[in-house]
Amino acid sequence: MYLIGVDGGGTKTEAVAYDLEGNMLSSATSGFGNILIDYEKASRHIIEVIQQTQQLLPEAHCVAIYLGLAGIEGSDQKKALEALLVKTFSCTIQIVNDAVIAHAALLQGKDGILTIAGTGSVSLGKRGNTYTMAGGWGHLIGDEGSGYWIAMEAIRQMVQHEDIGTPASKLSLAILDQLQLTKVQEIKQFVYAATKDEIASLVPIVVKMARVGEPTSQGILEIASRHLAETTWYLAQKLSWNGHLTVAIKGSVLEKIPEVRQAFQTHLHRHHSQLSLLSIPVSSTKGALYLYQNTHPKDDSI
Repeated sequence: MYLIGVDGGGTKTEAVAYDLEGNMLSSATSGFGNILIDYEKASRHIIEVIQQTQQLLPEAHCVAIYLGLAGIEGSDQKKALEALLVKTFSCTIQIVNDAVIAHAALLQGKDGILTIAGTGSVSLGKRGNTYTMAGGWGHLIGDEGSGYWIAMEAIRQMVQHEDIGTPASKLSLAILDQLQLTKVQEIKQFVYAATKDEIASLVPIVVKMARVGEPTSQGILEIASRHLAETTWYLAQKLSWNGHLTVAIKGSVLEKIPEVRQAFQTHLHRHHSQLSLLSIPVSSTKGALYLYQNTHPKDDSI
């Protein structure tokens, strides 16, 4: 017997089959799995990746498929997708937000908070059987501290300097050079034509400049860490958290920029001293194991 975990985002979908002891049996990847982008294409990618995973396990029985899909909580097509998957695979199907399956993977199904900061940002907390979220509003409303936010803050400061008439910062000049632009006015064309990922791809420039002491860059990263810590703390308060708190982190901003991660932890400790930060390299798909375990307590071999 085995189960499958699926992690579907805006770029790719990953599926991994695990036995009931947590060993990986097979895996596959496909295109985006966010049904808000395109339901037909996303559902096709999801089915393809599950089928590719199962092709390597023809003799085994699949007991359940758990899917963590970006944007699913804002879609009215969740029931349609669930019905399609039940018809196609004839087993238990559970569809949750991608943050839920990631939370289960990093915290092994236990209580705590997961803060994700990649292109976007969100915090998800679990206490008992209750899940509560803070952030995750998307780039037009929020996503403070995310890669997109960091890049846009650098661009906003660039145009502010232009409006005031002060000389461009070294960060602004580095961004213009990276984009092969000759003047600040040309940044408009880039911003309004670029995708979120393309804008967020400017973050390494901000980090590079911060590491050589450029003050605008350092200030942006500091504010980003504070935003992420505040969102995490707001969530802890919503959950009425007392005692030790485990905060897991995921996403390139918190995992790959130590300056942000360290400041994030410092800000959190000011709010809650009994705190530990958890960062482990695990696929979100493994959250399927712990979600299954929580609903099948007799399967204590996991």
